[in-house]
Amino acid sequence: MPSDTRDRLTEAVLLSVREHGYAGTSMQDLLRDSGVSSSSAYHFFPGGKEELVASAVRESGLAAASRIADVLARLEIADAITKIFDAAAAEMESHGYSLGCAIGVPAAETPSDSTAIQEAVSEVLTAWADAYRDGLVAAGLDADTAARLGRFIVAAYEGSVMLARAIRSTEPYRDAVAIITTQLPI
Repeated sequence: MPSDTRDRLTEAVLLSVREHGYAGTSMQDLLRDSGVSSSSAYHFFPGGKEELVASAVRESGLAAASRIADVLARLEIADAITKIFDAAAAEMESHGYSLGCAIGVPAAETPSDSTAIQEAVSEVLTAWADAYRDGLVAAGLDADTAARLGRFIVAAYEGSVMLARAIRSTEPYRDAVAIITTQLPI
């Protein structure tokens, strides 16, 4: 099997979930879109769509947590948060407001009995909040305030994605940054 088979499936499922939601994502469409055979797909993901989504959410979300931490480490805190939200807004706009968040969509739509996806989403959102917390502590906030604000930033981000997609405007991202930055140590 080609070494990129797993990566092609992961990319296909993330795009499909962002565009069509969990329920609107079918293994048949993923196989067609990725050019992967069903035997190869089930070799990597014997649990089918649920396992594939959980794996893709975890991998892409934890990679995003590392990127968040990197941006926070390189820039002043307000500039870092602005850069992260601006990048998300630009992506939203460039895709015609058609994409939800690869983590937020499964968090909101996945059946309640899908422990694998719920655990992956929880792990990722916690990693994002922890990355913000650590950046905020480094910027001078006390640990408790930084933890609360880190969780709030993640909630504001997810809300911005949903609202921007619904109203077809990047204004929610700008609003979130404006409010978040008022809470930062200067």
